[in-house]
Amino acid sequence: MGKENLTSSFLSKEIKFFQQNLKQIGIIFSLVILISLLFPGGEALKYSYKINDVTREPIIAPYTFPILKTEKDYDEDKKAEKKSVAYIFNRNQEIANIQLKIIDEFFETVNEYRLAKWRFSQSKQLYYERKYHPTAEKAKNEFFADSTSLVMVSNDFKNNYPFIVLKDSSWNKYLTTDDEPRKIRDWISHKNIVKQICKNRWSEGIYEIPLDSILSDKVKINQGEVPIITKKSDFNSLELAWIKSKEEYISKVLTESIFFDIGYDIIVEHLVPNLIYDRQLTESNQRLSIQQVPRSKGVVLENELIVDANIRITEDVIQKLNSLSASIDSMNEGRPVDNVWSYLGRVILLSVVVSLFFTFLYMYRIDVFSDWKMILLMSIIMLFQMLLASLIINYFQFSEYLVPISVGALTLTILFDARIGFMSTVAVSILVGLMMGQNIDFVISSLFISTVGVYNIRELRKRSQLFTTMFALIAASIVVIIAIGLFKEQSWAKIILDLQVLTLNSFLAPIITYGLIGLTEMVFEVTTDLTLIELLDYDRPLLKRAQRETNGTFNHSIVVGNLAEACATAIGAHSLLCRVGAYYHDIGKMIKADYFIENQYASDNKHDAIKPTMSAKIIRSHVNNGLQLAKEYGLPKIVSDFIPMHHGTTRVEYFYRQALEAVGGDESKIDESQFRYPGPKPNTKETGILMICEAIEAAVRSIKNPDIMKIENMIDKIIKQRIDDEQLSECPLTLDELNKIKGTVDGNTGMLHVLRGIYHIRIEYPDDK
Repeated sequence: MGKENLTSSFLSKEIKFFQQNLKQIGIIFSLVILISLLFPGGEALKYSYKINDVTREPIIAPYTFPILKTEKDYDEDKKAEKKSVAYIFNRNQEIANIQLKIIDEFFETVNEYRLAKWRFSQSKQLYYERKYHPTAEKAKNEFFADSTSLVMVSNDFKNNYPFIVLKDSSWNKYLTTDDEPRKIRDWISHKNIVKQICKNRWSEGIYEIPLDSILSDKVKINQGEVPIITKKSDFNSLELAWIKSKEEYISKVLTESIFFDIGYDIIVEHLVPNLIYDRQLTESNQRLSIQQVPRSKGVVLENELIVDANIRITEDVIQKLNSLSASIDSMNEGRPVDNVWSYLGRVILLSVVVSLFFTFLYMYRIDVFSDWKMILLMSIIMLFQMLLASLIINYFQFSEYLVPISVGALTLTILFDARIGFMSTVAVSILVGLMMGQNIDFVISSLFISTVGVYNIRELRKRSQLFTTMFALIAASIVVIIAIGLFKEQSWAKIILDLQVLTLNSFLAPIITYGLIGLTEMVFEVTTDLTLIELLDYDRPLLKRAQRETNGTFNHSIVVGNLAEACATAIGAHSLLCRVGAYYHDIGKMIKADYFIENQYASDNKHDAIKPTMSAKIIRSHVNNGLQLAKEYGLPKIVSDFIPMHHGTTRVEYFYRQALEAVGGDESKIDESQFRYPGPKPNTKETGILMICEAIEAAVRSIKNPDIMKIENMIDKIIKQRIDDEQLSECPLTLDELNKIKGTVDGNTGMLHVLRGIYHIRIEYPDDK
């Protein structure tokens, strides 16, 4: 009967757990399934080694399989095959014919320009000679007509031949003649020289594309019915054609000739490629040729010894093992039954590793585990890291040290705390190590580097601290990589390469983390230490208003902040959150500041003119007013929770006693609920600390001639009252932690240490006579 009750009780607890955490369990299960899809097959992992690893047992080929080429060798073979395919060009004689006609038209235009310029010069001279002659009007008309004609010819010349600068002295001399141009036939010989030089180059052949972009050693030229295949150097690039043309031009034209300075420009302008690149056909031939490149470079026979036990892995051996793993994965695709069992084992193994992290959350951070959004956030970060690991290691086959393990550790440490950051690093490092086939080097280096990062930002107090962590990560990388390299007798080239990769990773980690923090704060409404630090700025609108409108309350909040931070530090609670909560816990007093004693500077007390119940109502209202202000100014919920919880459901004791005195001490005539704050009670260590500190700070200020013994007695009294009134019943503070919060008279932690500094006795100096 007893066993049945125990079994029933156990089952009811398990059912209740699943009902309360259904979303969390669903998210965690989905995470395991998604990660499992990124993992290679389990059988292939048996042969997962790295260069310089030592084999644990002999590895014998289970069947005959091809040895795959490395990606580097395969790419080189494809490049060589691509290079062997001749580039195809089509010789286009029509281009040469068209360009020769254009040269003829150019020189005819030159002659027309010469003629127009000569006519203008002649009519201009005639106009000035016959200015007072009876035929002056006719000469004037001819002058204007020739001037207009020259302008039109000049404009057409400039538009058609922009390479010509008419103001240039060489071109100006060539286009200006003293004799009638029709009698001057030099342009014909010049034209023939230009045409002959261009013909020579076209007969040699000019490539349409640069010579260095032709990868093949030989080219195929389609000309006529039978194409030719020859060396690519047998033809000219456009630049080489210009050089040859220059050499030939110098040999044919006299240097003292006016044409010498301009003829080469004409050749360059009209010399165009006549070997047209057939890109489509060339690339098609290259693709067909590359497809024929074999992926393997030999075979390993069945039962052949690949490597014996306790032998160092070399590059040749690692390639054989990688080929075997690829062959196994390929064969498993056709064996669905075996795949199911292999996949089931993979899921179970991954569930064990992932459960390490989430079990820790359930046992030690139940407040975080209870929020399914936080579980979703952590799962996304872990999945993101595993996806990058799969891409970097399995897909791109880059160095495993590019996997951003430290990014997840830094992000979760800032979002939550160092314990969560460290445990996530343990889980992700083990998962990536398994993905690589039990790579212990990676697990050790990732754990060490990430732990150093977590340690450096475990108490974040300024944004620059995030970036100084960069140097700590780099230093940790240097230490662990050199240690592993020396232990495994790796070459210094390998050690330096790993260091370069890890240095890049360490440099980028804080930058990526900074971006992720901003994104997660916005999407998941998580308040990080970076936001809390910003909330401490006295220039923030709400704090500036508090200083201006409730100076007494503001000073009280600062003192409470000092107390709360010291108490949180004493028990390992969130000290920064305690200080921020203290700064904002009494902002509701701004609405009716004059009704609170710390803000009353006149002798009159407004409560003297109203009833105790009304006074209590006004005092109690600062909680709701504070919540409204917190919403208006956008305070995070984790901070605004301090506003109602710092009073919990305590009584407004002063006015309750006034009301009780007014009815002769008969408690039955008083509605106690009118004097109690609405709550809720503190539900975290931080809000519980603030409740105690706020009450003690106010009570200690009321002590006449305070000394350390009176203060200690007051602390004991206030804590006892809160416990007796069950105000700490929902708060996880223990009696041991309450003692640490209080501190000791001669200690350096806790509340007494701070109050001793505030209320220490000074020597009284005598007045001057």
